[in-house]
Amino acid sequence: MLSLKTRIIIGLTLVALYGFMIIGMALSLPASSMVFSQRDSQLVAQPPASQPIIVTAFSDGTLQQPADTFLLLEEPDVLATYEDLNSFFHIHQQLATWLANDTLFIIDDSGQSHAVSPQARTLTHLPGLFWLQLLCGLAGMVICVLVWVPAKREVAINSFAITGLSYVLFSSAAAVYSTRDFFMPGLLFTGLSGLNHFGALLFSASLGAFLWNYPRKAPSAWITAGFYLAFAIAIVIDQLQLVTSPVEGFHTWVMAIFLAGLLGAIWQWLKPRRQPGHRSALRWVVISIITGTVFFAGGMILPAMLQVAEPASQGILFTTFLLMYLGMALGVVRHRLFNLEQWWFSLWSWLLGGLFIMLTDLVLAMLLSLSGPVTLTLSVALIGWLYFPLRQHLWKTLFLSKHQGLEDWLSQALPAMLEVQRKTQSESGMEEALQAVFQPLAMERQPLTDSGIRIHDRGETLNIPDGVACQTWSLHHAQQGERVFNRDDIRTAGLVLSLNQLVNQAHEAHALGAREERLRIRRDMHDDLGAKLLQLLHRSTDGTKPLVREAIQDLRDLLKGMEGESLSLEAAVLQWYEETEQRCNDHGTTLQWQTRTSATVLSASEFSELTRILREAVTNALKHVSTTELVVTLSSQAGTLELTIENDGVAVDQALKKGRGMDIMTSRARKLGGSFHHESHSDRWRLILSIPLASRLS
Repeated sequence: MLSLKTRIIIGLTLVALYGFMIIGMALSLPASSMVFSQRDSQLVAQPPASQPIIVTAFSDGTLQQPADTFLLLEEPDVLATYEDLNSFFHIHQQLATWLANDTLFIIDDSGQSHAVSPQARTLTHLPGLFWLQLLCGLAGMVICVLVWVPAKREVAINSFAITGLSYVLFSSAAAVYSTRDFFMPGLLFTGLSGLNHFGALLFSASLGAFLWNYPRKAPSAWITAGFYLAFAIAIVIDQLQLVTSPVEGFHTWVMAIFLAGLLGAIWQWLKPRRQPGHRSALRWVVISIITGTVFFAGGMILPAMLQVAEPASQGILFTTFLLMYLGMALGVVRHRLFNLEQWWFSLWSWLLGGLFIMLTDLVLAMLLSLSGPVTLTLSVALIGWLYFPLRQHLWKTLFLSKHQGLEDWLSQALPAMLEVQRKTQSESGMEEALQAVFQPLAMERQPLTDSGIRIHDRGETLNIPDGVACQTWSLHHAQQGERVFNRDDIRTAGLVLSLNQLVNQAHEAHALGAREERLRIRRDMHDDLGAKLLQLLHRSTDGTKPLVREAIQDLRDLLKGMEGESLSLEAAVLQWYEETEQRCNDHGTTLQWQTRTSATVLSASEFSELTRILREAVTNALKHVSTTELVVTLSSQAGTLELTIENDGVAVDQALKKGRGMDIMTSRARKLGGSFHHESHSDRWRLILSIPLASRLS
């Protein structure tokens, strides 16, 4: 079982090895002492330290081969017929053989012969266009590796990965023969040209299959199979030359398959009309693909098909395909294409960290290669005292697996659980604890189907059942993908579950103790304070009796809240409305009451705190300012209660004041885990309260 990052290392290593193989192949091509170029319609050879020579023919002393500028073609498949293409490869084979045997001569326009001697190619002989094509192809393949390895095995993902493979095939093959030093063995030229055609046709087929399967699968699996079948037919027709020209056997097929793929994009666009997320992702995908392919199609394929203009430089146009993969990479971050956003940040930070250390090693190795005792001493001192400690720290930070002991993860898991339960009673803190302990790349909740902790997908997934919440946690790729899950993780997960049970038991014990203490205080208040208030009511005059009755009612509400009984939000709203309406009528204020609630149950503490916040806000509006209209808006949606209280009659100096009542309401809102703020516009004052509600249905 290999971890995610191990598989990525293998993939990137294979890409790098392929790149080195292409570089070796380019260096193995024959080179000569002359540089060949085109001047008008003539082939010109430039000897070292001499005047240019107009070449009319090549010779080995016995045979002659007329010189033609078409031998300089960067891409031979723009020739009109397969017969011309075969002649092109045959001439190159003949010239490469003569050069290898050191029997090659060029004949100038005056009939004189000039010997052409072979030379070995070095890295300095490889032009910038070679590196540009090769690095673009490798970069596209790297992006596809980073998408394909961590993603689920789906048709769209596989097709996208195949586009990267085909891109590096046709771009690297073209990088070798398009930047040749004029001479190239015809058999190798034929093979690389066939590889280029193979990659281009496969690219169109896999791109079409991707467009038909992302973000929704194609209506039939035969559509996807049809693209790869068309690729197989086209490559057979092209390589066996069953038609007359490359236009019929290659270019037309590439364009037709690509256009068929665009029909899939249209189908995808029309299908998810009610799914804006799919449409947003599709828009980004189509823009990236069109940007990366339209330049090549317009500058290379269409001129070759129509034979109306000379095609643009293929090497330059190949780089535009990288725009497609860069667009996909940005889409991963911006629109969460393939659901890889979090994974990509982790993977790229890991990859760039490794490259940084490799570059540091390379720089110091170059420094050591310099001569001189002073430089050597300085280099050894820097390596021993600065570089090695710094590199060890970076290596430990970026690469070494952090296998946490009991004391390590316990110090992270326990505070996470307690903090979550302190803020919200509906969550146990398991998600935060598992994230702290295992640091997975992805975590998701699933229905509870198994009572045991299990490892799946060859160590990539760990399923942990949470019996308290009746759900299963699925953790993917431990330690940010650095390792796979093992038996020790099963034991550790069991300890986390036991810790969760202990925390829940402690929380329940605390709640039980608080409830018993609340009941004791309630009994004392009912027996002592209630009796004294009733005695005061009987002895009060007519002017003070209403005030005593209000105190008795407040005491009853307080005792009811201390009983710990819950009630529905609708019943609470009715009580709040009746009280607020009575107070507005007594004050001569118009009340506008607007509610939009769902079937939710309020706990006793929530009802008590909300009642006091509303009561304090109404008191401020009726007693401290000249309010003529009071507007109360209450709504509960998506587990959140929104309460807005607005009144008029506020002066500017009053709007700037912040009294003790505002601090109390803010404190009560924080106690409920919500927020409370106020604002003023002209002469109107608005209080806004927002609190989360537990998912309890009435």
